[in-house]
Amino acid sequence: MQELITRLTEKAGISAGQASIAIDTIKDFVKEKFPMLSGAVDNLFSVAPETVTVKEEVKPATGNILDKISDVIPGETGQKTEDFVKNVAEKAEDVFDSAKEKLGGLFGGDKK
Repeated sequence: MQELITRLTEKAGISAGQASIAIDTIKDFVKEKFPMLSGAVDNLFSVAPETVTVKEEVKPATGNILDKISDVIPGETGQKTEDFVKNVAEKAEDVFDSAKEKLGGLFGGDKK
């Protein structure tokens, strides 16, 4: 899940806390709409226990966590869930970009 939080903070320009809230909101929404997938969603977004902290070299991410949903949930249901979550993520990114642009203009910053 940390990889997804990092990616959201970089792409959307939001804090790690805001990214975590966004992920939890999407996760809860998917679980509400598809209760039979609740366990799979929890497993997909689970956070490994932090028993040992090891510093390691940061490598470029390979693949996208959203592309792995259909690997966790087999069949047509997995593909539909993956497509739905990707759509939600794209819309969330659009909303964040729009808000970022508007706030930049509000405070006289560069609208990039």
